[in-house]
Amino acid sequence: MKRFTFLFVFMMAWVLEVNGQAATTAKLQETLEDLVSLDRLVRQVHWNARGTAAYSLHELTGEFHADLDSQQDIFAEQLSILGVDPVVSFEKLTQNVHAVPNANQKHMRKVGIDLLIKHYQQMINQVKERMKGIDDLVVEDHFIGLRAMLELQQWKLKLEQEI
Repeated sequence: MKRFTFLFVFMMAWVLEVNGQAATTAKLQETLEDLVSLDRLVRQVHWNARGTAAYSLHELTGEFHADLDSQQDIFAEQLSILGVDPVVSFEKLTQNVHAVPNANQKHMRKVGIDLLIKHYQQMINQVKERMKGIDDLVVEDHFIGLRAMLELQQWKLKLEQEI
């Protein structure tokens, strides 16, 4: 009976670990896809910065792109460590391709900043939600770092909005 109990407990622990890892990899994969999508939107605003103080927005979004690219690497590498191929769906790659609306040059800067602030808030909310229930301290640390970066970039956008 003791042997059966030990085997049962061992199997349950293994099932919980496998299910936990599957949930963690799903959260990592979703976050990687969202990072790629947000990065594409940042690049569009970067390329289309127009109007008053366009140069500062162009420089700021260039900095954001570099940070987002670094975060994509972190999440992709963590997926690889967990034995999952990091793949971003075609739908996510093209999700924000035409998100920046055509606006006259005078208003393009404001439109781009407003759009980015909205998307950053959505991403921050998603990261907060995905952090719940993660029991891998390394993965949790990745999410904490990402959230801090996103909140800092959103704050910088809000400051840029006032120029």
